[in-house]
Amino acid sequence: MSSAIADSRSAETPSRDDVFEVLSNGRRRNVVRALERAGGTVEISDLAEQVAAWENDVPPEEVTYHQRKRTYTALQQFHLPKMDEAGALHYDSDRGVIEPADDLADFNVYLEVVPGSSFPRSKLYLGLATACVVLGVAGWVGLFPVTLVPPLAWGAVFVGLFVGAALVQRRASQSVEADADGSGYGS
Repeated sequence: MSSAIADSRSAETPSRDDVFEVLSNGRRRNVVRALERAGGTVEISDLAEQVAAWENDVPPEEVTYHQRKRTYTALQQFHLPKMDEAGALHYDSDRGVIEPADDLADFNVYLEVVPGSSFPRSKLYLGLATACVVLGVAGWVGLFPVTLVPPLAWGAVFVGLFVGAALVQRRASQSVEADADGSGYGS
């Protein structure tokens, strides 16, 4: 590849479609993880061993020759060139080395997992809607103490709850977008 093409390609940010195409394959997701973990240039043999270990759920030292060879061949012939073309990494096939691209963080942000302690937003909105229905029915049938609060005040409470939840969700979304741009608090 000529240096002019390499320079113009490196100036472009990968499109969302490119990112999703690269991450659509588990082996390529493992390559992104391995490069992030390595924090720099890696040799294809070391990368193949780590990826094969993850794929076979064994420590790297227990990867068999056939497992390593199968992974090495697939990386060399298909996955690494595809990832290089998409801008996730720089693959020098002559030297057998892989270097993370500056845009690797654009790929890695899509691999972030929501912690298990996180409360899914769909459950939040479902819970708020259920609470509103229960309180609305309780007020309609005249249950005490719901009847102590005027219906218009309950309406304001319901709207306030949903607006508050939407603002919290929007702020969380902006944080994720800012991290993807490299301008957020995680940078």
